[in-house]
Amino acid sequence: MSNNKFLFLIAFFCSVLLFQAAPAFGAHPLLTDDTLTQGKGKTQVEMSYQYDSNNDDGIKTEASRPKIQLTYGLLDPLDVILEIPYLFVQQTQEGVSTNNDGLADITLSLKWRFYGEKEKGLQFAIKPSITFPTGDEAKGLGFGREAFGITFISTFEREEWCVSANLGYLYNEYGLQFERDAYRTSIWSASLSGQYELIEKLWLVGEVGVTSNPSVTSDTPLAFINGGFIYELTKNIDLDIGYKYGLTKPAVDYTISGAVTVRF
Repeated sequence: MSNNKFLFLIAFFCSVLLFQAAPAFGAHPLLTDDTLTQGKGKTQVEMSYQYDSNNDDGIKTEASRPKIQLTYGLLDPLDVILEIPYLFVQQTQEGVSTNNDGLADITLSLKWRFYGEKEKGLQFAIKPSITFPTGDEAKGLGFGREAFGITFISTFEREEWCVSANLGYLYNEYGLQFERDAYRTSIWSASLSGQYELIEKLWLVGEVGVTSNPSVTSDTPLAFINGGFIYELTKNIDLDIGYKYGLTKPAVDYTISGAVTVRF
């Protein structure tokens, strides 16, 4: 199959999701967040794994990213979220490989649903975040300085379908001088997602997204399309798997991910 046909099929798949999605909530493997909050005193634990593969000018980069995400409901419309990632990176060039691994940067966020009722109609939320430099920047495992972000989230939900849209901004000065020279401090992102229940407890999910290129030498954005499945094992336990495909050259070629999510 040609690349053009492949991209057309994926785009068609995602458009079907966006306009026929059933009511649910944004979750892994989606990167697009939604306005859903856990509720006061309730907790969610998400244990995920992500594998990235990218080949750029003869340099192959493979990254494995296990992560734990803890979400706690401070109030019904307000969650606090802690993301703790670990990173394994291997780069191969002309048959020679280098490896690094370690704790990556930890992110702390708040999500406040300031408009709309939970799981009904049109809702809006805001999500400020701070990323702490817990990863070793010399090994490529972190930023080296605190990074500050904010995401505006909207969700529109009916009994038959649900869509979510995100607009995000990240400010990052980096810790190493060569990174400050090579990368932009301001990064914008936008995405749109939807979900559709194929059969009882099995959801088909999809999204499209774009991020400004962090490299100062290129204005080509990082665009992607992402699809997958979420299976409701029980009322409080979800299993999921996803596949993300880079639509532009600067984007990661492909990503495979999966997660177990538990709520209590």
